[in-house]
This record gives sequence, C-alpha cells and structure tokens, in this order.
Amino acid sequence: MEKPMTRNVQKTLGIRVALAAAVAFPLIIAMSARAQEPAPPPPTGTNVAPAAGAPAATEATAERVIVTGSNIPTAEEVGPNPVDTYRRDDITRLGVRTPTDLVLRIPASTGSNTTENNTNGGDGSTRISLRGIDPKETLVLQDGRRLAAAGTSSIDFNRFPLGLIDHIDILKDGASPVYGTEAVAGVVNVFLIHRFRGLEVYASYGNTNLGFANDRGEETGYLLAGTGDDKTNIVVYAGIYNASAIYSRDSDISHDADKNSFGGFDGRSGNYPGRVTSRGFLGGAKQPFKSATVDGLRSPTPHSSANQFTSTEYTNRFSDAPPSDGVGRGAMPSERSLFNFADLTPSIAATDREYLYGSFDRDICDKYLTVFADFEYFRQFWDGGLAPTPFVPDIWTDLGGSNSQNGVFQTLGSHPFGISSSGFSVPTQNAFNPFTQADYTSNGGFSTSFPSFSQQSAAPPGTEFTTGVRYRSLEAGLRTLKIKTDNYLFTAGLKGNLGEFANAWDQLKTWEWEAGFRYNESYRTIRFGGIVNNYALRNRLLDTDPATAFNPFGISQNSRQVKNEVFVTTHEIEDSVLHTEDFTLRGDLFNLPGGAVRFAIGGVHLGNTFFDQPDSLTSAGQTTGATNFQQTRGSRDSWSIFQEVRVPVTGPTWNFPGAYSLELGYAEREEWYSDFGDTQRPKFDVRWQPIDQSLTLRAAYIEAFHAPSLGELFSGASQTFPIISDPFTSEIQVLQIIQGNRHLQPEIAYEYTYGGVLTPGKWWSPLQGLTLSADFIHIDLRGFTTVLDPQFLIDHAGPQDPVTGFQTLGVSTITRAGPNGEILQLFTPFQNLGREILSAWDFEAVEIFDTSRLGHGDWGTFTATWNETYMADVDIQTVPNGKRFTAVGKFGGGFQGVNGGGSYTHNRWYASIFYDGPSGSWMQGIDAGAVVHYVGQYWDNAKFTFDDLRTRPGFAPDLFGNCTGLSRFLVDFVPGTTTPAVFPNANGKGGNIPGYTFVPCQGTFDRKVREFVTFDLIVNYTFNLPPPAAQNEVAGYAKDGGKNVKMKDGKEKNVMPVSTAEYNPCGWRAWLNNVTLTVGVDNVTDEQPPFVAAAFENGYDQQTANVKGRLWYVGIKKRF
Repeated sequence: MEKPMTRNVQKTLGIRVALAAAVAFPLIIAMSARAQEPAPPPPTGTNVAPAAGAPAATEATAERVIVTGSNIPTAEEVGPNPVDTYRRDDITRLGVRTPTDLVLRIPASTGSNTTENNTNGGDGSTRISLRGIDPKETLVLQDGRRLAAAGTSSIDFNRFPLGLIDHIDILKDGASPVYGTEAVAGVVNVFLIHRFRGLEVYASYGNTNLGFANDRGEETGYLLAGTGDDKTNIVVYAGIYNASAIYSRDSDISHDADKNSFGGFDGRSGNYPGRVTSRGFLGGAKQPFKSATVDGLRSPTPHSSANQFTSTEYTNRFSDAPPSDGVGRGAMPSERSLFNFADLTPSIAATDREYLYGSFDRDICDKYLTVFADFEYFRQFWDGGLAPTPFVPDIWTDLGGSNSQNGVFQTLGSHPFGISSSGFSVPTQNAFNPFTQADYTSNGGFSTSFPSFSQQSAAPPGTEFTTGVRYRSLEAGLRTLKIKTDNYLFTAGLKGNLGEFANAWDQLKTWEWEAGFRYNESYRTIRFGGIVNNYALRNRLLDTDPATAFNPFGISQNSRQVKNEVFVTTHEIEDSVLHTEDFTLRGDLFNLPGGAVRFAIGGVHLGNTFFDQPDSLTSAGQTTGATNFQQTRGSRDSWSIFQEVRVPVTGPTWNFPGAYSLELGYAEREEWYSDFGDTQRPKFDVRWQPIDQSLTLRAAYIEAFHAPSLGELFSGASQTFPIISDPFTSEIQVLQIIQGNRHLQPEIAYEYTYGGVLTPGKWWSPLQGLTLSADFIHIDLRGFTTVLDPQFLIDHAGPQDPVTGFQTLGVSTITRAGPNGEILQLFTPFQNLGREILSAWDFEAVEIFDTSRLGHGDWGTFTATWNETYMADVDIQTVPNGKRFTAVGKFGGGFQGVNGGGSYTHNRWYASIFYDGPSGSWMQGIDAGAVVHYVGQYWDNAKFTFDDLRTRPGFAPDLFGNCTGLSRFLVDFVPGTTTPAVFPNANGKGGNIPGYTFVPCQGTFDRKVREFVTFDLIVNYTFNLPPPAAQNEVAGYAKDGGKNVKMKDGKEKNVMPVSTAEYNPCGWRAWLNNVTLTVGVDNVTDEQPPFVAAAFENGYDQQTANVKGRLWYVGIKKRF
C-alpha cells in the first residue's frame, strides 16, 4: 500500500513544482520591469490609466462574483471561461414553458438528450446533454452544489421550476479540475432565487388545439413570496404544472407505424391474436376476407384440424403473398394482419409536477458570519404507456425434445430461453388450441448452466406443443407505466469573511470562506401495468377447462377472472441519495503591478448510495412485456481537494502595448474514491486583452473525467432481446444480459478551447451595444463506459473456446448450443470501450439598440440575439484500436445509436428580436418579440449503421439502385442453393418464386432529413401605474423597481423588483398595478418535425423536436 501512495505523492509534487515555476516566471519578469521603470508622470487625460498601485475605477466600484467555471470571484465582464448566462427573462423569451422546452432550444444541447417526448424507454425525466455525448457527461448543479441523480447517472431537469430560477450558467467546456467527475462536456449551474421582496402570483394556460396535434392542455401556476431586511432574507415558493397527453394517433407523422409513405419502413407488428407462424386466423375480418366457414367467429374452433396449413379457418397473412399450400383462398390485407401500435400509444405522456421551496439567510455578525439554509420538495407523477404486451419471447424452456414431423432430436441445452424461436408455444391440450397435431414434444428439464432463468420455466416432460403462436394482449389494453418521484433536498451552512483580522494582514479583508452541507434524495416508485405473469400464463395454457384456460388464438375471448390472473402490475422502488460536505477558502494572496494574485482552495466529501429493487416476479425473470432484472445496490464515498490560482501578469493599473491585461490561471483537483482509487486532473487557462476591455481572447487546456456511476458498477443482471444477424444460424432475436462491472475505470477526456469576445462600441460609437463572441472546443474522450453493441459482438467475437465453449470479445461473451450452434445468450457487462473525438464552434451576437441614441427621444430599446453551435466534426470509435466512424451530420446519438436517438446536425441556432417600451409612458410596459429556432439538415438511415450501408450476405448489387421502393420482404435461401429467395413486397414487386421477379437489395440507403425551423411570438404588457403621492422608502425594498437594491453599506443587493405605487387596497388601481399579461404562440406556422426513418418510435427525432405543433398560451402575473 505504501508504494502506490508514494508514487502518487511524487506525481502530485512534480505537478505543483511545475506550477510554482510557471507562476514564478511571469512574476519575476513583472517585478523586474517594475523595478526598472521610473515613476510615472501625473495623468493629463481622462483615458490615462491610474498610476501603478492605485486601484482602477472599475476595480473600485465593481463587485466580485463567482462565475461558473471557477471558485475565484471576479469583477471582469468577460472571464476566461466560455459561459452563457440565461436569466429569468431570457428563458421566457425563448418560448420556454417547460424544462424540456429549454433543453430543446439551447443550441449547445444536442444529440442524446432525454426529454418528455420519450415514452418507450422514457421515465418522464428531462436530461440535458451538452455536445450530444451523453447526459452523464454533463454536470448539473444547483446553486453551485451537486444533486442526486434521478436513476443511476444524471439529473432530471424537471426538478427546476421555471418560476423559481434566477439564472442559469452554461459552461461549455470541461471543468473536472474545478468540480470533479461528470464535468466533461460542460456544466449547467442553475441558480434559484434567494432574495425577494413582496408577493408574486402567476397562472398560465396553453394548448395545442389550434395546430396539427389534438387537444393538450398545459396549466402552470406558482406563488413566490419573500421578506427580509439588510441582514435577513426569507423566500418561499409553491408551484404546480399539469399537462395532458398527446397520442401518436394525434399527428400525421406518428399516427401509423407503417412509414413507407414517408420513405421509411413498415414498423407494424406481426404479433396479433390468432396468428401461427406465417398463417393468420380469418375470424373478425371484414368482407371479402371472410368465408362462410368462419363468418362471425372470434376464435378458431378448438381441435378442429391438424395444423394451421390444413385448417380452413387459416390463410396467408398478406394478400400480396402466394399461398404456400397452393390453395387460392382469400387472404388478409396487411391492415388486418399487422398491429399498428401507434393507434394506442402516447407520444407525449401526461404529467403532473408539484414544487415547494424555502430559503433563509441571516447575517449574524455583519458579513463576518452568515448562516444560510434551504429546503426543496419536488413531486412528479408521470403516466406513460406502451403498446399491449406481445407474447415474446417464449415462456417455456427445456433440455430438448423431438419434432413430431421429422423425429429429429434437438441438442441438449438448446432451449434454456424458449422453445419457439419466434412467438411462443401453446400445449396442444389447451382448451382453445385449434390443432390436434403437435409440431414439438418436449423432454422437459432445464439447463444447469442457466438455472435462474430456465428452471422455473421448464416444460413438463412429454408436453406436446404448437410452436410459433403469436399473441398481443389487446384485451388488457395499454401497458401502463406510472412513475411517482419524490425528491427531497436540504442545504445548510455558514459563510463569512476574515475582514475582522485585516489589522494583522491587510489581504485578509478579501478572504472569504464557506462551509456547507447538502442532503438530496430522489425516491421513485414505478408501477408497470398490463404485464404478463409467466407462472400464471403457463398454468392457464396447460388448462383443459374452457372456463379457466387462457385463449391465445381468439380476439378478446378471455374472461375477467383469467385476465386478472395472467395480467398483473409489477412494482419497483428506486432510491438515490447524495450527501455533501464542503469547505472553500478564497481571497487575495498579494498584489502585483497588474493586480492581486487570487486563490481558492477547498475540500469536498461526497457520499452516494443507490438501490433499485424490483418485485419478486421481475427479479425471477418471470414477466413478459417488461424488462426482467435483478436488484442493484451500491454505495461509494469520495474525498477531494482542489486548488486554484489566478495571476495577473498585466492589468488596467499596469500594462504595456499589446498586453492591456494578461492573466494566467491554473486549477487542479485530486479525488479519492472508495471503489476504484484516485484521479487527478489539471486545467491551464489564459485570458488576454491586447488593446483594452473591448477585445478579450481566451484559451484553456483541460483534463476532465467521469467516474463510473453506481449503476455501471453495481447493477444486477437485466434481460433484453435485440434483433441481430447471426452468420451461423437463422436467428434474428436473442437474449442479451446486461450487468454492472466493478472493475471499471474512469473515462478520461483531453480538451482544449480558444475563443474571444468583442465589444466594438468602445472603439466606434455606432457599434455601441454590440457584443460578438466565438469559442472553439475540442474534446477527446477515451474509455467511454457503455455496453457492447450485440451485433458488433457477434461480428467480431473470437472463435469458440474448446474448454468453456464461449466466444469472447473483451469481457463480453457469446454462449452457443455447441460449435456454430444457435445463440443461447449474449453477456455484455459495462466496459470502458469507446472513444469520441469532437470539435465544435459556439457563436453569439447580441445587439442592444437604445433608440435615444438617434437623438429624437426615447422610443424604447431593441435587443437582437443570435446564438449558434456548429458541430465541425464528431468521430466515434466503438472499441479500443477499432475503426473510427464519422457521426456528425447524421442521426444516431453517437454511442447510443438509434435507441439513444438525437441528431448530430452540423448547426443549430436561434435568433430573436425583442422590443422594450420607453420609460415614462404607457409603452413602458411593452415587452414583445419573436424567436426563430433552427435545426440543420442531417442524414439518416432506416437501418442505422455508422458505415451508412450494411451489405446483406449473398446479395448482388442492387439492380434498381434504390431499395426504398421495397416496403416489406422476407429473405430466405432457395433450398440446396445459396441463392437468396425474396418473397414479394406489398407493392407486388420482387421475389424469385415462380411468377415473380427477383430484386436483390443490398441495403437501405441514406436519406436527407430536412431542416426544422419554428417561429415563436410573445407579447407581455405590464401595468406600471405612477404613484399617487410621494412614498417613503423602506429598507431593503427597491423603490426604483430595479433589480439591484443599494443597501446602507453601499453594496448592491440582488433582489427582484417590487411595486412602485400604493393605492387603496380595494380599488381597481391596486389590483391592476404591477400586473403582467402574456400572450404567446410557439411554432406559429404549425411545422411538423421532419420524418426520421431510423427514429426509435413515432418517426421523428424526439431529442430535437416535438409533436406539439402550434401551441398558444396566455398568462397573468401579479406582484404585490
């Protein structure tokens, strides 16, 4: 234990010696120059800088504040870090009504965001992903402190009520040397209101019923109150948000899972009641697809024929497919034989949120000692829904059996995860089975290699089955996913300054300290309804009594008693707790000619616990329709120390041409984790103003990291069934086991940034009010923790080990039933696998035009903003030393693939213009404007791969040069040959069956997704009546209505404005004064999102757009 610690100390010491040398070198130069320089003459002009050692005018009046990205306060208008700040009004002006709206509208937030639009695979949370790498790579803070994750890795942005937000800082580069883990792509720091005077009441209603989507009402309301004096601040807040659902059927783009008309593929499901293998039951079909034999039947006649090919009640599923038995009877169209889940599923789920918040701070000994605390409670109800449960995979397992048609004995252990490779198996003894001839007889037993999943599902020995039966629980309705979140937060601490001891050392008057504690818990209960209890289903399938047996062949034919036994609601409890203790000390060390050398040091302890407890049915792997998984339970402690220093080589008080202000910065953080060890990351930055404050150039080198989450380390085994292509067998869907890995190491990112900010108005008055900024960032993230793609594992795994029988790739394995046998299981634990290299530009232009500058009076102020992020390059390397793929300009969400969603479009921007009326007239209450949001074009592919096309083995080049016309086809090989046999598609094209033409298709081709442009309008009017008479000021109140209040010590106090006039409390003027009316429309032109063929559901990019369409809203706010 001693040697690693010694090596670590030596490494740390080496870095600090290098730091000391780097800091000392410019100090020596500066002191030398100062010693050789004669005393300056007295100033003779207003533009002459103050004499060396004298404080600059700006330094004397500007208050130092902490800006996200540093622990050192600054008074500079432009700092060394690229930070965007969105204040309360800025957020409103973006047309934002929910946290999801904000995430979708910020250009730097791109790619794999998770939003309220995700219903299949979503949980009602909104998670922000800067640069689109992954939400876990973006650190989200509240008032500068960490929060507990909602789940295993990232923060739910819904926890922040918009009415309580003072401002949001978005740091757009890595910051692990300052904040620690997760700050790889950037930091989002949400500051809540802690100082307020008076009472503010707000109510708003919006709806989508004037656009392409159907009625979706949104109600928002809150009450914000505050009181205090020059020593005390108390704020309380209570708020609600409620929104109904939008269903997939409500919009054109999502109403049908068959996307052929859009240029996509048919995503409808073949799992429907009555289907057996490729044949379908005719009952319930409309003329002319009925026959006299089945007229009026909703269930086939029990035990009436040998099998589905001899039954007169069964036919081919598709009207465009040739009858396989040569009998030309009527066939069902695809609308009858395929299930369109979009008829039932929600596209945006209904949700309800409630907020309660309180904060308090009190100066006990003036500013030398202040106590502070806050409490927050957030509750959310989310009512999601998925399509009725398909009965896949099979619920029966065994050690083998025989096929009754050819007597071939199956290999032992070949069915530990299901007898039927597609659909499920029904015993022939079932009271409703229409067939008498079994196509499989089981020998029973279970695989000792997989006892936890196969023992309880073992078929009784000698059971005869009809295999390949398809069923979907239409009679049970939607699977309902109801998630209730309770989030508790408590913060308390002390802070102050050491000015009382300045007599001992003058620098102590600048020293500040803060010690704090935070407890945050996110507790969720998850109820998943409409799920199949496999124990009960097996019993009901073996039942021979029609009164109690389960009927999987008919259409809604099961009794309430049977349904209540088979379909259940599963329960899950998830709890994430984070407690934080921290201490920070900051101030000035000593003065240089260019200014004071400032520092910050501190330490943090974090305690994390997480558990995810499923019910016994889920943990036993005995549900269908939900993900079966086992318990996750883990905890960790981490300790960190950090230090930061800023050295002004030159400054406004002492400079020379080309170096008006030059500042160097260094930050370092070292962390020790109880589970994997320690890590240490530095940051170097430079801030340079070559001429004056009008032009600021900045650059930085950062090393960031992401520690493995508790879910990635400790998660129990979970099942999923991905679609794959196996070169050795005909399997298309296999079992995949995902599990945590306690040997994970941190992800490491190497980053550099450079950019600048220009305010040319100081050089040329016509450009007054204009600010331009540009920043470049390069991130090289290595060892990204993820699960290996199942298809990649199959394609690249090594040969079978003769001892274990496994095919391996790293720690992932493939288990087969003998050499080149069918896949029994893919085991894919979390691994440090990938690498992502990205480069991006951020641009912003802001013009604030005061019309009084024209010399014709004050007609108000116009504010125009342009904010853009341009993704120059994104390269993905899925495994170490593997091929690098370009992901920029494509749909797929980087490592997350199609399921992660999100587009890496090259450019996203918004542009806005707003008008504020002039003061002193009725127009002063006007605040109106418009915003344009733009998401650029990108490529997508119905069968997403990084290589654009995935060649199908055995296929010649595409004869037509375009596969998009093929809507649906079945691929097989002509018996005894390697010639692909392609059945015809819905358009009657293709196939090499007699009478059809063979159309070999190589793959799906890239398609261009158009840009998505929306236009928002908003108008606010505030009634600000003049006071009837002179009114005396009250300490701590803003009588000028401004945001900053001057306190008796001359310092500004950041509070919200309050009423400026007092009237008879029962008169109409009192009620009208300080009332703000709001009318707005988002997406004025009612644009539908562009179609994305590879989208996971609903046919559009849910991480970039929504299907709300035109949303109108009104609001009223009253301040007392």
